[in-house]
Order: sequence, then C-alpha cells, then structure tokens
Amino acid sequence: MARLHEYQGKAILAANEFKIPRGRAASTPDEAVAVAKELTGKNSSGVVIKIQAWTTGRAGIGGVAFAKDG
Repeated sequence: MARLHEYQGKAILAANEFKIPRGRAASTPDEAVAVAKELTGKNSSGVVIKIQAWTTGRAGIGGVAFAKDG
C-alpha cells in the first residue's frame, strides 16, 4: 500500500481524469500566499490551508485553517 500526502493523491487522481478541487502544495508562507492569490483571483471567499502529514484527524490537531482576505 502506498503512503501518499493529500496533494500527491490528488495529482494521481487528476492524471486519471477524476475531478478534484483545485489546490497546490506550498513550502513557505510566501509561497502559500502566492498560491492562494493564483487560485482565487478577485473572486475570493477564502482558502483552506492544510498540513501535509501522514495522519488522520488533521483538523483536530490544528492542521486545517480557513483563511479569508481582509
């Protein structure tokens, strides 16, 4: 059984023509801001930021954050 981060699994699914939510991995806070701006454009209601860790319950350990502009 392969052990994949969420972004890796999504890439495999997308390559096989599954519809998945848009997203991209970022390694730094500045890169995360740039990705959020790229993905949302001017019609932003916010983005979800998730840690990439091999664990379940990421939200329960503070690994999921909702970010809004302003």
